[in-house]
Amino acid sequence: MQRNTIYKLHLWLSVPLGVLITLICLSGAILVFKSEIRSALGMPAVASPHTTIQAPATHGKHAPTRQRDFFSHVTRFHTSLFLGPVGRTIVTYTTVAFVVILLSGIYICWPRDARQWRQRLTIATGKGRRRLFYDLHVSLGFYVIIWLTLLALTGTAFGLHLLPKGSEAIKVFHEIHVGKWGGIVTKVITCAVSLVGASLPLTGYWLYFKKHRRNLP
Repeated sequence: MQRNTIYKLHLWLSVPLGVLITLICLSGAILVFKSEIRSALGMPAVASPHTTIQAPATHGKHAPTRQRDFFSHVTRFHTSLFLGPVGRTIVTYTTVAFVVILLSGIYICWPRDARQWRQRLTIATGKGRRRLFYDLHVSLGFYVIIWLTLLALTGTAFGLHLLPKGSEAIKVFHEIHVGKWGGIVTKVITCAVSLVGASLPLTGYWLYFKKHRRNLP
């Protein structure tokens, strides 16, 4: 397919789904450290409806509870937008579209020579607002593309129920999706990548409306 066709696909998916992508990525970033925050604040873990809750822990530790807390609501939003099965379907196929958006964006902006590679990997801060927003959209996208695509693909696997129930693959995919597989370092990276993912539609919107509405400031 020609570059122009790929650009149109990127645009037609990004404009209607950008807000949802931002919210999904942002809620995902919040959830990365939910266990650590609960522990630091003395909050009990929240058990799933199918989990058997053990007797209260001793030595001042909290046993799991079924009472929902802030992170429970963020999880519901992240997975279903509070809309139940319909919301889960929306989130799943928005995530599928996000993979297409990411890959098409890389294709469109792939550098052709060494000079363009330097541009793609640099965020210019003194060349005007449009160049800054372009670099925040494109250059940041280049830095996070592999990690962000991996997060989207693992999320898609859960949404489409591609993993056998009770399999080791579910644990592996979950650890990748929340950044748990490499300890605190990969969690920090996952949170940062998710925040960048949340920003990409916003900078994309700015560039789109700046291009199509000359009266914007």
